[in-house]
Amino acid sequence: MHYDPRGMAITTGSAVAARELDAAVMALLGQQQEAGARLGAALAADPLLVAGQALAGFSLMLAARRPLAIQAMGSLGRARAALVDRGGTPRERALVQSLAAWAEGGDMARAAAGLEAIAQEDPHDILALRLAHGIRFMLGEAFEMRHAIEAALPRWDASMPGYANLLGCHAFALEETGEAARAERVGRAAVALDPGDLWGAHAVAHALGAQGRLREGLAWLRWLEPHLAGGSNFVRHVHWHRALFHLALGEHDAALALHDAKVWAEPSEDVRDLMNAAHLLWRLEAGGVPVGAARWDALADVAERRIGEHAWAFADLHDVIALAGAGRHAAVGRMIRSIAGHAGSHHGDQARLHAELGIAAARAVADAVGGDARQACRCLDAVLPRLPEFGGSHAQRSVFVAMRDHAARGGLADRARG
Repeated sequence: MHYDPRGMAITTGSAVAARELDAAVMALLGQQQEAGARLGAALAADPLLVAGQALAGFSLMLAARRPLAIQAMGSLGRARAALVDRGGTPRERALVQSLAAWAEGGDMARAAAGLEAIAQEDPHDILALRLAHGIRFMLGEAFEMRHAIEAALPRWDASMPGYANLLGCHAFALEETGEAARAERVGRAAVALDPGDLWGAHAVAHALGAQGRLREGLAWLRWLEPHLAGGSNFVRHVHWHRALFHLALGEHDAALALHDAKVWAEPSEDVRDLMNAAHLLWRLEAGGVPVGAARWDALADVAERRIGEHAWAFADLHDVIALAGAGRHAAVGRMIRSIAGHAGSHHGDQARLHAELGIAAARAVADAVGGDARQACRCLDAVLPRLPEFGGSHAQRSVFVAMRDHAARGGLADRARG
């Protein structure tokens, strides 16, 4: 038995496995590229590392890709086999149960609740806290995100590894629940303790944007740039925030340059990379900037390959943006029919969301990007009150609010011409 620096028991006889697992957790917290390699090293040192197999499974599920979810089932199976072969702590068993709730049943809310129960038992379990934070983000449950962090924080202090990252999570949750000024203060405190905490740093960008302090937002992200070295593909999302600041300032050329050089510098299969780029291209075109067919096609090529996956409804809506933006109307039709088929499966949270809201939302987005403006406006009006249920942040969801406003202007223009 070994223990991590916060006192979590790890069922392993390998000090290397325990050390590398904690390094992987810290890299995950800081959005660092080495997280996968460090987890791989931990599992190479001890393939029966239950917490490591669980973390691998959760990482694959959080990627929101159906092929990776299938791989997550392998991690789940190995974690269960390790528990049978070697046993494990109650915490390790609970990690595996939470992973099973999502990977087998599609029950993200149950998975998050299980992780939060682990943290309630021991508030120093930053892995459980961060995994629950990520799932609640995908579910759009900002207050649940915030409550879990605030329940744990009183038991932490600045001497504990990961404290800055916990503050960063708190800052993000504060902004998403309407306390931008406080989020800025907490986020700056997190980054002062650890400039490599990219999640906390990006929470400050959210807070500055929410307060309309656009030039300060750009200055903050310029200051942050040297600390992006070694970051995961989350760095692309940070540059997306820069582009949004430029867009809000009317600096369209700068925003488009960031799209080409940073946000979509090369094709990516990561769902969040496509979400960033599709959002940005649509906003540019809505602002009168001709982005060109080649940029849309680069996104649509990726989106078209994903028809049938439906691991995250919010990502599906961005795939529709990409396909409609490229004028691939047949592919849009296939995507919407596939969403309807998934909704009919009633398998898990995302299928139920599609059944209640996602089919209508996908049709509304398709109309908003390349169809009937008046129809898009009517449909989006119906969808927007429940938009947070798709997950993501205020900043990410703002594209759908902008689509509704743009469609409303188009509908008025159509009526004026008629």
